Amino acid sequence: MDTVNTSVVRGAVPPARRPLRRFRGVVAAAAIAGLAAGGLVGITPKAYAAEPNSYTFTNSVNPILGDGSYYSADPAPVVVPAGAPGNDTDGDQLYIYTGHDQAGPSTNDFIMNEWGAFRTADVEARRWTHYPSLMRPELVFAWATPGRAYAGQVIRGVDGRYYWYVPIHERDSPATDKFAIGVAVSDSPTGPWTDHARGPIISQRVPAANNIHNIDPTILIDGQAPNQRVYIWWGSFGQLRMLELQQDMKTPVGIPRSVTGLTGFFEGAWVFKRNDTYYMAYAGNNAGPTSPCTPANYHACLAYGTASSPEGPWTYRGTVLRPVSSTTSHPGILEFNGKWYLAYHTADAVGGGHFRRSVAIDPLEWDDTQTPPRMKLVTPTPIRGRDLTPRANIAQEARVVVSNEPVPTQYWVKALNDEIVRSNPLPPDMWGTWTGNNPAQQWVQYTWDQPMRITGSQIDFWNDQPQGTGVGVAAPARWRIQYWNLDTGQWAEVPNPSGYPTSTQGFQNTMFDSVTTTQVRAVFDASSNGSTYSAVAVEEWKILAAQPESVTAPAMTVEVGETELADNVSASFGTETLRLPVFWDPVKPEDVAKPGTFVIQGTVLGYAAGRVSTSVTVVSPDDTEGDETPPTLTLTPSGSAGGAGWFRSAVRVRVAGVDDRGGRMTIESRVNDGQPAVTNEVRYVDVTVSGDGQHTVRATATDRAGNVSQPADLAVRIDATVPVSTATVHSATRAVTVAASDATSGVSRIEYAIGAGAWTVYSGAIAAPDSNRHTVSFRALDVAGNLETARTVSIPADLSGPLTGNIGPIATPTASYTASWNNVTALNDGADPASPSQAQIWGTWSGTRPATQWVQYDWARPVRVTGTELKFWRDSNRGSGEGVAEPDGWVLQYWDEASSAWRDVTGASAYGTSTTVFNTVTFDPVTTPRVRATIRANGNGTTYSAVAITEWRVVADDPGVQPELPVTVTAQARCVAGKAYVAVQARNDHAAPVDIALETAYGSRSFTDVAPGANAYQSFATRAASAAAGSATVRASGSLDGKDVTTVLTAEHSGVNCAG
Repeated sequence: MDTVNTSVVRGAVPPARRPLRRFRGVVAAAAIAGLAAGGLVGITPKAYAAEPNSYTFTNSVNPILGDGSYYSADPAPVVVPAGAPGNDTDGDQLYIYTGHDQAGPSTNDFIMNEWGAFRTADVEARRWTHYPSLMRPELVFAWATPGRAYAGQVIRGVDGRYYWYVPIHERDSPATDKFAIGVAVSDSPTGPWTDHARGPIISQRVPAANNIHNIDPTILIDGQAPNQRVYIWWGSFGQLRMLELQQDMKTPVGIPRSVTGLTGFFEGAWVFKRNDTYYMAYAGNNAGPTSPCTPANYHACLAYGTASSPEGPWTYRGTVLRPVSSTTSHPGILEFNGKWYLAYHTADAVGGGHFRRSVAIDPLEWDDTQTPPRMKLVTPTPIRGRDLTPRANIAQEARVVVSNEPVPTQYWVKALNDEIVRSNPLPPDMWGTWTGNNPAQQWVQYTWDQPMRITGSQIDFWNDQPQGTGVGVAAPARWRIQYWNLDTGQWAEVPNPSGYPTSTQGFQNTMFDSVTTTQVRAVFDASSNGSTYSAVAVEEWKILAAQPESVTAPAMTVEVGETELADNVSASFGTETLRLPVFWDPVKPEDVAKPGTFVIQGTVLGYAAGRVSTSVTVVSPDDTEGDETPPTLTLTPSGSAGGAGWFRSAVRVRVAGVDDRGGRMTIESRVNDGQPAVTNEVRYVDVTVSGDGQHTVRATATDRAGNVSQPADLAVRIDATVPVSTATVHSATRAVTVAASDATSGVSRIEYAIGAGAWTVYSGAIAAPDSNRHTVSFRALDVAGNLETARTVSIPADLSGPLTGNIGPIATPTASYTASWNNVTALNDGADPASPSQAQIWGTWSGTRPATQWVQYDWARPVRVTGTELKFWRDSNRGSGEGVAEPDGWVLQYWDEASSAWRDVTGASAYGTSTTVFNTVTFDPVTTPRVRATIRANGNGTTYSAVAITEWRVVADDPGVQPELPVTVTAQARCVAGKAYVAVQARNDHAAPVDIALETAYGSRSFTDVAPGANAYQSFATRAASAAAGSATVRASGSLDGKDVTTVLTAEHSGVNCAG
């Protein structure tokens, strides 16, 4: 598996935008020219020399070759039996064929020009013969370009020869994706190799047209001679195909078929058979915070499925290897010398990285109690223990909480404190916050189980956009460090910070006066362009411990056979003494085999001066004679401390006992009214308390002599749930009111910010600052200190006045579809950058691209519009059917309220499609509450390109909404003494007197200074026995907001006949 998106977060090409085809545009032109000069282009190249270069080495740990002299990837193991061609020994040999990673230390690309192999007769002996270069694509396949020597597989064919199926670039292919699969053949496992098919056996053109990424072949020969059947599977980006081949190992039988049922399949398939079950292992990428595979979508696990037939159906069975240090993963599974093995690759070699991987191999075990048998989870070796190097950094032992849970799946929160900083990081090498809608503030928090004395910080920011752009990932505009003040139970700024630099070039140092705390957090104010915010990303954040004046490791006592030692030591900081975590060297079994003493060394967290040592006394557990003293108990809570004695997370209560004889105890504990938990022969137990509310932990300890301690109680209060706030915008005043609730500790306060303004404590309705549209952010904080992720509400623009010019910015934009890395709000953000980032574009790229797309603006009332301007964006040429291309055309439509239908504007000038200038269209004025631009995508006859717009303007010439006096009018026809009358009444609902004139077909009457709440009334005689249906007109005149206003109102009345 080599596919990876190297554009971190978004950049010029976004994370999920479209397959990168493994950088298909990179072609080694010089190498091709060299082939042509040598007469090799267009003919079958000669085979390799019979004796490829090799050397033998022994390495006792993974990776197989880990010294950084050669980086290998994509393992494909195969067993060459004793006596088979190429193996003249009396024992089977294991070959692991690999690709060769040749990228530089800071190159984010797979530079792979050749394939090699490792060979051994005994995996456990770790003695290997390495063949660095067994085959290069351009020297075996005349139709191939140099490079892109990705994952292949070697298998012994039906005829006993060796067949190497490999993905390579087809030089003269007209396809969009030039990857194809070829097959080379040799009489020996080390070559020489020749092109078996004289062309690709699989591509986007053969054996059937397709548009998938044709890489990562895996092959199975099933059945017994002479009736063996040959199958091949291949594919990437979630598309897996299979095909049967004839026994000649190259000719298709039937047509390719899609394979389903393998949850999270991404690429790197590996098929094998065990007994009567077929297994398909693969690189899985179903990412998410609860995924059994991987939390980050740049990483892959190795998952697998089973089937009772090579043709399926396949059933997902789980994970066999969790994500390793490289983002990609690739399985190779087989049985050798009676044992099963998993070959894979990592970034663990010296100088290794995501593009400098190295092959490893570990035993694989089976669970045969299940049907079908399952593969057990493989633990990579060597198992990495804690780094015991003395240093001031203590972040690596902290629990991490971040403001943007769940973290977007391209990032990995554990990167914050893994003490790894890469020169060419990918998204899972950092914590980040980029989404389609970035808030104004984010934070990260570290929590330790016991108080730590800290004095400094080192932080490494990452960016792909400059500050002030409001898009992408930028260094924060400003940031600060806060610590949890143990005395006040509140967050406080660290005292006298040296500064908060925001450079993205290396670690940024901040020193401050020492403080003692259990929690520290960095609060980031995101960079903004005034309307939108950039995201924040951090590769590593270190917290530096203050150095104690002295560290005392007291003598310890353990029982015979006890290997766990006390996990803290005493450290003096002037007048303050703390218990700091200590990590001891492993206790050897012989040290505690009998009573006696031994000396041990350890590393104290944050103590950079060196390691500490102490004496350990080993006692017999039977030494209880005369012991009448009960043990003592201490209950210590640890968790994310909050305000007013609350915790903001589940709490671990350590119940620790001390016995005067130094022996272990039996500890009984319970939470609330739950069942007691009894743990024997321990010095402490950790009790987990969870769930919002108030809890009580009670415990007792019993020593070896049977003495029972006094019960010890600890009250624990937990509120781990953020408050919830809601906002309402008043339709008339445009004021925003916010309410919040919290079920446990209660709401402490509500905060709001208008646009990019500062956070302000909410005290009442938030008035609209002016007539423009505004975004109001709001959030609530509870008493425990849980801060709600900011929500937003929009104050609509005041559209009552005259509107001229571009009214796009005050519209609400929507679209038929918006790619996740683009923004529909980019349509009307008022920005027209020369080189926009993906977040500054509305775009529609996806795997399925329709022939038409649309964008739409809505306003709160009908407005009179007269023209429009928009600018398209592209990254592909017209006619390609790929990427984002200039469209074929477009048309502006308006919503006809009378018919409730979309209609084309009339009198429109020409519709341009330029991607370099605005395309201006004028048309007959129309009054409408919404307009839509419907765009016809360009295509190649089969597929369509996506469309994208950087900015869309709509021009208005609207007189505005005229102010009206509030007057209620009624009209009624009725009979009086056989005659018809029309009665008209107008009630003054205004706060001041108004003049009212009543007009009908039968006369009129005027009233002056009609008081507020009073009526103007007149019954008009028709002088006839009947009156036809009609209307009355009322004119009200008065002063409104200091202006003289006349409002004309009409009231309909029915007809009446008074003759009967």
